[in-house]
Amino acid sequence: MSADQKECIEEFKKYLKRFDDEVGEKKFGEYGSWHQNVVKKMNFDEFVTKYEEFKNLEKLYADILKGGDTVNDAIFRSWKEAGAQILLEVN
Repeated sequence: MSADQKECIEEFKKYLKRFDDEVGEKKFGEYGSWHQNVVKKMNFDEFVTKYEEFKNLEKLYADILKGGDTVNDAIFRSWKEAGAQILLEVN
């Protein structure tokens, strides 16, 4: 098992706990509300896709800031939306 796979498994476990604690106990595929967002309780494969999207946007955002460039509102909004799907706040 690669480090990326181990990271995804650990993050999925944290996501499931956050979901149960902050949204409520739901079955996979069911929806709930989190910070004014409608969120679906994802299975592992769905989570990995969303987690990778979030991490890629997070890296893009950090690289933009590091370079002293202006952040496009659409990028920030996409990153924030991706975070909401995996129950991580972006500020």
